[in-house]
Order: sequence, then structure tokens, then C-alpha cells
Amino acid sequence: MSGVARALVVAALAGSALPLAAQAPAAVATFAEGLDALNALPDANARSASVTKLVIRRDAAEFSLGAGTMYLLGPVGGRSVAVAYRGTGGFTYAPASPLEQRRLMRIYHSTSLVTPITAAIFVFADSTLAELGRSITFAPAAAPLPSDVKGRVREMISFASDPDSKSPDPDLMADLLNAAGSDLFYAHVVRADGDPVMFMVDPAEVEGSRLLGRARRAGWTRMTQVVSQSRRLGDSVASESERRSPIDVSRYTMDVAVPRNNAGEVAFSASARLDLTASGPAGPWVPFYLFPKLRVDSARWGDGRAATVAKLKDAGEMWLRLDRPIAAGETRPVTVYYHGDLIDRYDDLLYIKSSISWYPLTLEGRSKAVFDLTFHTPPSYRFASVGDRTDSTTDAAGLVQTHWLTAAPIRNASFNLGVFEVLTSHADGVPPVEVLYSEQAHRSGLLPRAGAKEQVGQDVLSALQFFQHVYGDVPVKQIYATEIPYPHGEAFPGLVHLALSTFVNSSDDGFDEFFRAHEVAHQWWGISVDYGTYHDRWLSEGFASFSGLWYMQTVRKQNKLYFSMLDHWRADISLHKGNDDALAFGSRLGDSDDPADYQTIVYEKGAWLVHMLRILMIDLRTMNEDRFTGGMREFYASYRGQRASTADFRRVMERHAGADLGWFFDEWFRGTDIPSYKASWKADPVDGGKFQVHLRVLQQNVPDDFMMYVPVTITLADGTARLRVKVKGPRTDVDLPLMPSKPKDLKFNDLDGVLADVSMGGWSD
Repeated sequence: MSGVARALVVAALAGSALPLAAQAPAAVATFAEGLDALNALPDANARSASVTKLVIRRDAAEFSLGAGTMYLLGPVGGRSVAVAYRGTGGFTYAPASPLEQRRLMRIYHSTSLVTPITAAIFVFADSTLAELGRSITFAPAAAPLPSDVKGRVREMISFASDPDSKSPDPDLMADLLNAAGSDLFYAHVVRADGDPVMFMVDPAEVEGSRLLGRARRAGWTRMTQVVSQSRRLGDSVASESERRSPIDVSRYTMDVAVPRNNAGEVAFSASARLDLTASGPAGPWVPFYLFPKLRVDSARWGDGRAATVAKLKDAGEMWLRLDRPIAAGETRPVTVYYHGDLIDRYDDLLYIKSSISWYPLTLEGRSKAVFDLTFHTPPSYRFASVGDRTDSTTDAAGLVQTHWLTAAPIRNASFNLGVFEVLTSHADGVPPVEVLYSEQAHRSGLLPRAGAKEQVGQDVLSALQFFQHVYGDVPVKQIYATEIPYPHGEAFPGLVHLALSTFVNSSDDGFDEFFRAHEVAHQWWGISVDYGTYHDRWLSEGFASFSGLWYMQTVRKQNKLYFSMLDHWRADISLHKGNDDALAFGSRLGDSDDPADYQTIVYEKGAWLVHMLRILMIDLRTMNEDRFTGGMREFYASYRGQRASTADFRRVMERHAGADLGWFFDEWFRGTDIPSYKASWKADPVDGGKFQVHLRVLQQNVPDDFMMYVPVTITLADGTARLRVKVKGPRTDVDLPLMPSKPKDLKFNDLDGVLADVSMGGWSD
């Protein structure tokens, strides 16, 4: 059916005396035109219709509209894309996922949200208008919206937009700009007994059924966050991605200038050629992420013709309008010219405000590209980037021009520059390490601990050696470890950003050694082996945290600090009991009511999970760890250069454990329960001078079917005995194997084999 015919049929179904569109819908010509049309929805006249007992179902959501009035809003891009309802009704959101049901139980005290409503605004690119036309008839004449409905439509636009830039949700805006039919459905639901919620069917998301709300966290009250998110009902198509992105960038060719003016301020400007590749129909409007403080000057296609590009002030999205469709498999270059406030300078410290979105990224954000980078930097600054440096010259402006090229596609690119000095370290079999540190800044008052920079270099080099030994070769030729004036670290291929504090301090609790090794470990976990989706984020951060612990224990010989840090993390995790602390929530934990949830669960509980696997797989008789280390090496070798999921990791470790580990991952990846154990024991002499040890364990705070194999160490008069005890249910009574001599002590949950609270009690029958 042609676009004109489809528009006329929709108009007839809507009971219109006049067609809703006089011509086939077409993509809007400019971004401003589409944005203005969206913002004009509350102020334009609308046609109304009476509603009685109307039901709209979309995936896990149902809207039961009782008695009220529906208003036809718009148009946007020459088509009607929104309606507003005022009246009685109800809204039900019932996700099928047990994880999401459990989250709703915490928030709404039910596995589904069932709430009365007084109003709703629906925005759509699907069949909603045609469905409405089968049940209601809009009046032929339009009239101004009632003031309260206007207010609700404005509220919908506000909730669906960034609070600072006023830029609408890019998936919502893309469908409105492109005027193409899709499954997009967005509902702003005004509840009678609570704050508004939003429901969205987003065809661009793999988990496209989403319940949204306003953040309750202090300072975040204007931000929209995901309450619940899952695949649409019936969708079982395998995906390694979080988004269905028909446009990728296969190569970036960039020329970046970072000059310094007479006042010492550092400017930033760039041209970025994006080689766009398509896997399916896209556009014509395509959004990209770009740091909000960067402004786009212009864009040109490969043949020199001007390209249409738009970016609102302080918006995180840049919009490109394709001048023609890009065929699947075709590569099409476009060059974007931009500049802005990316770098601040304070004395001799440079603050790069965004280490990632300083170049245009697709909304999928995690596809890989080759980076061909040319930088122009002041000669007084030292500079480092991802990639291999192929040359260094002086350009016509007297700036140092360096060229960097990645040997293979990578996910993220970054750089650093500053008034740095360089410390170089070498060791056989691993890439050389260059430490870039700001000695001048330290002399300005940030007094370093003696030998701190040498210790940074040694830890980076030693961590490279250790991880290469236990995991496998790292695929970079050089490691740059650069100081940044922030309290965190970041890692990119061959480039590690380390917090300033680790250059001016070296703590006695082992944290600095752990921290440096954590960032180095990302060369293996998060970079070489990338995580599959947000659910699997712990395969990057949890693995890196465990690796930092393992390095501290093995190379730095800090066994006591290894277990001390685990104890500290256990205390953190215990404070988060009852929150959405399942590892499976991954990056979404960053949107939870408690901002520490993400760090605590993904980093710390993720590391605990790997530690527990290590202890579960160790041979307690010989303390041999070959099964565990073999599994980690195979996992790295099998998925190097790819994305991996938690299920992939489980399958590899099961091969080396020689047993099914589904129960373990159900408890610790998908589950949120932390057991409490109260253990007691006694030893009775038996014939032959041997002793029978009786062990009793009371288990609390977990379901009755919760099970773990807990390490037990018995100290004897002439040695030790190590074994595992299966603990399941509220009470476990077990007679241990006969001991050859009298037990002097029993340690339950030795080696911290289980993330649990443990207490010892006296024996009583």
C-alpha cells in the first residue's frame, strides 16, 4: 500500500471527515522543524472524541480507559503521532521476567504495577491511531486543548527530554523525524495515587519493553530512569548487543588540534571522518552521541557536498540527515567539523571532561572501529593516545603533530596530555610501560610520597607480567599509564588513566596496588574480552577487581590484605541487602536509588563471585588451582576480540570444574540473598585412636533450597585437614570423615569460600 493510501485509510478509521494528512508522511527537513512540531503539541488545536471502556495493550502493559475524552494531537512531520486522554482508567505493567518481578516487588510491593490513572498521553509510530479509529470517532472540528490537558502534554514532553538541553529521547525523536512506521509506542501515565510513570515499546532496544520513572535520588529528581526493562513478549532472537543499530562506524579518521593560547588556556577542535556502514534500513535522521559542550560547525559527504547536521546547545546528541539511503553492506564517509569546551587547565593539570564521547558515537556505543588519529599539541606537553604512534613532526603552527593508528578495530579511543615527565620500564615478554606523571603539579602542593611514581611503574609492569602469565598475551605493543586529576581510573587499549592520588600516595592497606592492577587488568577484561550486554558488565569490572586482588595477593605477597579487602567488600554488600543487588542488573544499578549500588555490586560482588569460584574449584588436598586458572585462560583465549556473556563464562568454567554450575550462577548472578551461618562442632574419640567430628550448621536469610559447598579446615595435633561441606536448608548435620588425631580447632568457611556472615557457637544436642 502506498504512503498516500495508508494515510487515507488511517484517516477513515479515525472517523475523520477530513484526511489526517494530505500527502504521504515524509521525514522532516530540519531537526528544528521536528522539535518545534513536538513542542507545539500542547498549543495546537485538537480534535476530541468520547471514550467508553477502551483497552490498549502493548507488550507487558495494558491501559484500561473507562470514561473520558481523547484528544488527537499534532501533527509532527505531516502525520498524527500523539493523543491525550483525560478520564478514569487503570494501568497495568506485568513483566514476565522473574528478575523484573522481584524489582517491582521491592518498589511497588507487588510483582506487577497496577494503578488507577486520571490521564495518559500516547506517542506512537505503530498502529495505535488505526486501532483507536475502530472504537472512537474524532470530531471534524478542532478546538484548543483544556488547560489541564495542555499541562499534562507539556509534562510528557519534559519527562521525555533531557532536563538541561531539552533534547527529546533520541529513539522517540528519531521515529518522529523519520516519519516511518515502526513499533514505537510511548505512554506518559498520570497515576491517581502516585508520581507519573512512563511505558515505552522501543524497537531500537533489544530489551524494548520498558517502564520508566523519575529518579528519587537527591539531585536526580528531574532525571528519568529505567524502573523495569526486558525483552518484548515472544522475542527470543539471540543478540550480543543491547541495541538494534542499523548504522555503525567502521573507521574514524580524525585530525585534532589542541592549541594553547597566550593565557595558557587549551582549546579543542576536530574534524572526524566517519565511515558509515549499514546493516539495514536507517534514517534518514541518525543520532550520535557527542559530548554536550562540543559544538558542531558543519559536515560534508565524501564528495564535498554539505551534509545536514544538528546539535542543540548542551545536548548529548548530534543528528545527521542522510542525503540518500545507505544500502546494507555499503560504506559511506561523512566528515564532521566541531569544537568546544573539552579541556580545562588548572596550573599544570589538564582536565579532559569526557574521555570517550569527544568524537561522535552511535547510540549503540559499543561497536568497534579502526582509529586513524592525528593530533596537534603544544610542544611543552607530553601526549599519549590509543594506537601505535607512526610518526611525530612539527606542523606549520609550531605544534607537535603525531599520528596514531590502531592495528585492529577497538571499542573506545582516548588520549591524555599535560606537563608530564616520563618514566619508562621494561621487562622481558611484556610491552614496555611509559608512566606519564605531573611532577610540576606535585611540586605545587600535591606532595608525592617518596618513590610513588616508581611504584606506579613497577605495579603496572608487574601486573602485566602476572596477568599475561595467568590469562594469556595482551594484544598491545605499548602501555601508557597516565596521571589524571580525577579520583578514578579508566582503561583503553594500551592506555591506562590513573587517579592523581595514586601518584602522590601509596596506602598501607594495599588499595593502591589493587587499584593500579585493576586498571591494567582491563587490557584483558573489558577490552580484549568485552562484555556482552549491560547484564554482563561484571565480566569487565568484577573480573578486573578480582584480578587486582589476585595480583596483590600473589605478586605483592599481601595475603592478609587480600582477605581484608574481601571483608571490607562483604560489609559493603551487606549494607545493600534488600536493594536491587543482583549482578544481572549490571549497568542499570547505576540508576538505582542508592548511587553506591553499582560500585558495590558490579565491582565488589562481581569480584566475590570470581573468588568463590576460585575456592570452589581449588583442590583442597593439594591447594592446586589448575582447574580455576585453566578455566580463566580458556575463557580469555576463546573470547579474545569478542563479546562474551555470563552464560559463556559459565560454560567454560563448567568444563574445568567437571560439574554443572547452574545453581551457583542462579544464586550469585541472578540472586540477591546472602546466607548467615551459625556453626558448631564437637569431636568424639572412636576406636583406633581416631576422632569423629560432628558438625552442625544453621542457615538463615536465604531460601530453603539455597546451597553452597563450604570449605572447612580442621586443625589437628599433627597437621590440618581440609574438606568441603554441602550446606542446604535451615539445618545441616553432618559427620565428617574420621580424623587421625584429636582436633584442636575447626574453621568453618575457611578461605572465605562463601560470601556469608559466619558465627561459631557451642555444641548443644
